[in-house]
Amino acid sequence: MKFNGRASKVFVNFLRFVVVTLVVLVLLFVIKWRMNHLFSMMTPEESKDTTITEEIQTSKEQIGKISDAAKDASEKTTLLKIETTDPDSVAKHLKEAGLINDTTAFSNMTRRSGMARYITAGSYEIPEGATAETILKMLTENGLQKATRTVKIEIPQGATDEIICDIVLKEDLIADRATFLQMIRDAGAVPSIKPGGYVIHAPITATELLNTLTKYGDQANQNPPAPQEQQ
Repeated sequence: MKFNGRASKVFVNFLRFVVVTLVVLVLLFVIKWRMNHLFSMMTPEESKDTTITEEIQTSKEQIGKISDAAKDASEKTTLLKIETTDPDSVAKHLKEAGLINDTTAFSNMTRRSGMARYITAGSYEIPEGATAETILKMLTENGLQKATRTVKIEIPQGATDEIICDIVLKEDLIADRATFLQMIRDAGAVPSIKPGGYVIHAPITATELLNTLTKYGDQANQNPPAPQEQQ
């Protein structure tokens, strides 16, 4: 897989070199053609100054367009082909392509954000210098679009962190139960997650989901329970 990644990068660099070379040759041809045409138009004497000015302006415009094309062609990208969507495999492939330095950090970020299940197989053009967050966004964009939906869940009275995790996992709102359970415990969130009905707009990250569940009384909780009378 490492060899294929390097071969793809070499192939892309070769194509980029060919394109830039062709653009430069076209640029030289246009300049030469314009200069020949300019000299052929230098008579009669009265129209010489006007003709030269017009030709120079036109040549500048053409050179500007070709320069822009050459600049676009020289932007460096890496062709990345994703065949498996497992976060660890994706992270390993990214490192082999020279796009990230830390596979563990990328895998943890992918799982903790809840974005692991939205990674979509396919080919991607990754810009040089792209951050890990930008790369993850590119790899999950299609999956996120397909997963857009609205989910209604009901948190029962006295629900524990285990029960809450089971509810959101059943609705496919989280990808990793253990990770979300640990997030709830780290935040001490159970007392803030009130019983009642919640409307969740998916796709949603694990952090956003936890924030939604703890925002009792706001739009996240559409059906808060009636307070009980004191005995």
